[in-house]
Amino acid sequence: METTSGRRLAQVGVIALCAAALAACGTSTRSYNVSGAPGGDSAACSSLVGKAPQKLGGYKRNDSDQKGTAVWGDGDVVLRCGNISDVPKSAPCSSVKGVDWVVNEKKTHDGVKTVLSYGRSPAAEITVSERIKDKDAVIGELSGIVSGLAKHEACAKGN
Repeated sequence: METTSGRRLAQVGVIALCAAALAACGTSTRSYNVSGAPGGDSAACSSLVGKAPQKLGGYKRNDSDQKGTAVWGDGDVVLRCGNISDVPKSAPCSSVKGVDWVVNEKKTHDGVKTVLSYGRSPAAEITVSERIKDKDAVIGELSGIVSGLAKHEACAKGN
């Protein structure tokens, strides 16, 4: 009799352990070393992220655990939305598909390119890793959805 109850107890223990492991897998999320921006939980940012493509730059989209973000690959392309303004107004500006972009020199290095939308609220930031061959094509593709963010200012000519 003791052998049967001991076996049952072992089975219950194994089942409980498996259930705990499965629960942990189901609730784990990946941050991809991405931090959400203040205001990333706004309706405008949620809408922007919701419109982000499932494939970009040859990589599949993965969900981050940060509001207002979309990630492709293992962080090869990162889109952040929110109240981001860490680029000076004097930074060189260019327009892509109706969206003005400035290069964030502080975050652009070693083959990584980071651009910030100019004159839009909330703002969008795109970081493209060195593994992406055509960074400008990625920015161009995302410009289509970023154009939906409220525009309140355009780049000055010559910027």
